[in-house]
Amino acid sequence: MRCLWILSALAWVAKAAAQDITDDDSPKIEAHRFIIEFASGTHAKTKRDELSSTGIRVLEAFDSPLFSGASLETNNHTLESLLILPDIVAVWPNMQAYLIAPVKRQVAVDPTATAAHAVHWATGVDELHQQGVRGQGVKVGIVDTGVWYKHTALGAGFGPGFKVAGGWDLVGDGWVVGAEKKPDADPADEQGHGTHVAGILAGEDVSSGWVGVAPDASLYSYKVFGPGDGTDQATIIDAFLRAYEDGMDVITASIGGRGGFASNAWAVVASRIAAEGVVVTIGAGNSGNGGAYYASTGSSGEHVLSVASAEVKRDEVTGGGILRPSYFTSWGGLYDLSVKPDVAAPGTDVFSTWPGGDDNEFVLLSGTSMATPYVAGVAALYISKHGGRSVHGKGFARDLSMRIISTGASLPWLLYSGDADEAYRAPSQQVGGGLVDAAKVVGYRTSLELTRFGLNDTANFRANQGALVRNGGNETVRYSFEVERWAGVEMLKAFDGRDPGETPRIKYRAEIVPSNISARVTVPEEFVLGPGEERRAEFIFEAPEGVNQTALPAYGGRLLVKSNNGETVSVPYQGLAFNLQEQMESPFHGTYPWLRSTSAYSNKTTFNFELASGIQDFPMMFMKVKWGTREVRWDIYGSDFDEARDWEYPPVSGQRGYIGAATSWASAGKTSSFNPARHNASDTFSFPETDVARNALTTGGFTTAYYWFGKLGDGSVMAPGNYTMRFAVLLPFADPQLSESWKGLTTKFTVLPKIGNSTINRRGFW
Repeated sequence: MRCLWILSALAWVAKAAAQDITDDDSPKIEAHRFIIEFASGTHAKTKRDELSSTGIRVLEAFDSPLFSGASLETNNHTLESLLILPDIVAVWPNMQAYLIAPVKRQVAVDPTATAAHAVHWATGVDELHQQGVRGQGVKVGIVDTGVWYKHTALGAGFGPGFKVAGGWDLVGDGWVVGAEKKPDADPADEQGHGTHVAGILAGEDVSSGWVGVAPDASLYSYKVFGPGDGTDQATIIDAFLRAYEDGMDVITASIGGRGGFASNAWAVVASRIAAEGVVVTIGAGNSGNGGAYYASTGSSGEHVLSVASAEVKRDEVTGGGILRPSYFTSWGGLYDLSVKPDVAAPGTDVFSTWPGGDDNEFVLLSGTSMATPYVAGVAALYISKHGGRSVHGKGFARDLSMRIISTGASLPWLLYSGDADEAYRAPSQQVGGGLVDAAKVVGYRTSLELTRFGLNDTANFRANQGALVRNGGNETVRYSFEVERWAGVEMLKAFDGRDPGETPRIKYRAEIVPSNISARVTVPEEFVLGPGEERRAEFIFEAPEGVNQTALPAYGGRLLVKSNNGETVSVPYQGLAFNLQEQMESPFHGTYPWLRSTSAYSNKTTFNFELASGIQDFPMMFMKVKWGTREVRWDIYGSDFDEARDWEYPPVSGQRGYIGAATSWASAGKTSSFNPARHNASDTFSFPETDVARNALTTGGFTTAYYWFGKLGDGSVMAPGNYTMRFAVLLPFADPQLSESWKGLTTKFTVLPKIGNSTINRRGFW
């Protein structure tokens, strides 16, 4: 066995290590590209042909009973204009997605010291392996960069009879986002990320004794990346649906991007697959420095297991275990206050397979990318012992997910220094139900059936929660209930007169300190269940009192269900001890939004939309928001627009003075400026933008930028004249029909003729 760290091949790892909270890791919208879903009963092929006949380009067809639709490219539509077409029930922008790039922690590995990187002792996996539970007969789909299946620890082959038994390359070698795909039957890894994931899940090296979580499981590789770190949601959806149709028991993906909403297209499809009984694990993300409520995209799905990362290692002095959250793991929950992440698994300095010349190479990587396949492997162990959806039905993935969540071990608070503070327990917003325990997942006879305990905020407080307790054993068991309070945090960085433009905002990780913020909980009296019996346990919560609501206090913990046979399962809970809509009534950071121009003028209100270098003149909108918003709009009206009189949702072109939706250059904020000699002026997306994560992070942090070159969402070009622009974001929990639900900037502006009435464009797009 050869172990090494390949610096050249891990350029993206070094990049990830250099990233911090000032980087704009927001997913880019693919220009002019959408994902649509057809109404039930629609003949999908006929509908796609009909769309094609109108000039819309159909890029991919989705013909699954779980999701019937297509990905499209069109220059003449917006989300809203597509949604009003017959037989279309949902429309999303096609967002890019990225590898959850690992974080480099160690640059060399001792070839003889695999035991030093062992983690199964801490998760119960060793115990199951000793019992012969190794994932036999389970099919696991890996949606990633492919797998280097020639690796000796991954079976040294591809196809039936090999460890990597099948799969599909959905993009083709060398593919980059936006290019034509050339799918084929060979999902060989071009990068290494998917190979590392595969080893964690099911690798085995006999010579050293190193073994993955479920070494006898059959792997299926669904390659959605070329040599770069980007793909898109349409491609991921295609892969997930293919994996579902191929009969996977488990699907895992270490892919993401800033999100925090369960309504994005990928999260919706992943959740539907899980609702059919397939366990789905997706990484929570590596943006822990961003602080609380900074979740990822696909892992936000309602029925998906969102996996956080923990550090697991032996103490070299005492020989005991060191267990704590990984510093980089992203915090939840979601912006609608749903509970995420769900569970944690080893993700720091994880030893696994890597592609290389002798097909026997290994590296250490850190990230939720490593933790995610670990949990997928635990699910495979359970299925190999007890059966999957074919035995237990469509509710299986929900039930197994709750077993995984409810048997986790709490972790200590992680100080910014990297040390653990045992006086506090890490919050569920960081680690979900805690560190996964495979032996308990597989072996416990007590189980819980419930929905996640999201208590919401004080205005929408969900005081009454319940769980069905089931005794699956052969003996009578007595159950009692306790509350375990975990650390609370005050999330707000208050206004600072020394930094007025960058405060107030949500604290980033270095600023967060634990505090005793807790809800009062009334738990049930003890009760007894005979073999096979079940009973609902009711819990009544009271919101924390005596807190400073303006500091945005968040809290959480877990409810322990303890039995007299030694089994303890738990239910994590989380909530906000303030009125979110009230505290985010002013959603913008500092003095944002800003209207600027390529000229030196601030709040300039005349534009000629020239793009040529040296005479550029177009509006640029800059935004920082303190909380995620379901919708950002940039709408154009006539000059006499009156908010009280004319606002309607959604606005309709030609009615109430509405002219149309603005567009934005898709690379705004990703590069310093627009260069007509190098950049494509038609590379734009149309408003509204949906599911936008918060980006008010810290001094010097990134700002969301929108560059409007003068085209509207329907492809028309603004004519000279006087107009009104309305740039606004939707407040949390607000009704978009109401004008007061939106905050932003409304201003009159004038479109001037181009200089010399020219139509300058070096790439010929006007």
